[in-house]
Amino acid sequence: MRAIFRILFRIRLEGEPPLTGPYLLVANHQGWADAFLVLALWPPRQRVVFLADHAATMTQWWKRMLLRSLGVIVTIERRARSDRSAIEGSLDLLRSGAILGIFPEGRVSHAESQLASFRRGVGYLAMKAGVPVVPVWLRGTAELYLGRELVAKIGTARVPPTGNAQKDETEAFAAQLHRDLAAMSEPRIDHAVGPKHLRWLTNLF
Repeated sequence: MRAIFRILFRIRLEGEPPLTGPYLLVANHQGWADAFLVLALWPPRQRVVFLADHAATMTQWWKRMLLRSLGVIVTIERRARSDRSAIEGSLDLLRSGAILGIFPEGRVSHAESQLASFRRGVGYLAMKAGVPVVPVWLRGTAELYLGRELVAKIGTARVPPTGNAQKDETEAFAAQLHRDLAAMSEPRIDHAVGPKHLRWLTNLF
């Protein structure tokens, strides 16, 4: 993944990720390349797994084959009110020391510098697991073409409050995480570029 992204794009990591897990990695979601960009930039010794919508990732055979071969996602069924198997699987990963990536907006924005409200599940997982949450702002992934600069910017980790992971508490913590990530938002300024070759990469996945 790292090799492919370095051939196609100019990728850069701003800041230093924590040396070890477990922790939650919370990022904005602009396009299909978001999770792959993190995987390409994170230290290879750290295991990063993303929580993903089953309907969005497992509906086509080639997507299933690719993602299962990489072993980098835990799927969740959003049509179910509470997918307990995905929640328990996520908690097990965190207990094992892994890094769990989440896009808590629950949808893809397809736009730079926009951040929808967070679902409270991110607050629940953080409080239930008792692990810190690392915000990561992603830039450049809404539109892809050859040579596009893609950036992952790491923010300051936030430790969840202690106590029971009840609805009010998890909603409040999810809102705090939203403020943390929103504060890292930067307007995208594209300098003059030549022809945007391979723009079909935007809708590849």
